[in-house]
Amino acid sequence: MRKILIGILLILTISCQSQAQELEYRSVEFYFDQITELELKELIEQKVLIDSTTIADKYLDKETGRLNKDGSMKYMEAKMKVYQSLFKDYLYQQHLEYGDNVFVLYFTIAGFDDVEWDIVKWNKSDWKNDDKLSRDKLKSDSSLTKIFWNYDEGPKNMDNIRLFIENDYLVFERGNLYHSLYDLKSDKLLFNEESPWHASEGENKEIMNEWIKINLHDKIEEKLNEKRK
Repeated sequence: MRKILIGILLILTISCQSQAQELEYRSVEFYFDQITELELKELIEQKVLIDSTTIADKYLDKETGRLNKDGSMKYMEAKMKVYQSLFKDYLYQQHLEYGDNVFVLYFTIAGFDDVEWDIVKWNKSDWKNDDKLSRDKLKSDSSLTKIFWNYDEGPKNMDNIRLFIENDYLVFERGNLYHSLYDLKSDKLLFNEESPWHASEGENKEIMNEWIKINLHDKIEEKLNEKRK
């Protein structure tokens, strides 16, 4: 009886650990909140700020109540340090399983402003629920495949970012517009544009999104509604 109880407890412990390790969806806002916290910590350590709301006299512009020129320079240094540290890796947002594979959506930033998403195919046996993927591993590990990516450098579609599977297609959506379509049966990328801003030759977000709707979203939606052979 004692051995049975120990066995049950062991099974429950392993099960709980497995559940605890399962990654949940992370929004872009999740990472921007981290950036804010890390920048504040760095500015306090550099004595630019006394606390989260108080600027040190040395770096205070008395007229505006904001950072002076030296303080602004310190802030840019802190920002760069945080970005280089946080975005040295690709950061997890979401994953979906299909057959023997796991498709993982990663987020990163290039420079201070360009936001990028990369979708990577893992073998299910190799997927360890890690919330980061090093750039070196993606380049050197032949078992990993970056199946597509896209980015925004002008106006940005960062709302409702998600992957979903429908009709054996993998769909990437952001800003309530379908951006990419990958055929899971044939392992082929059917629709994607790495830089919608460049492709649309747009002057603003409205023009860019109209281009995305006509050239990507509507075509992807039509494909999803087709009966597969």
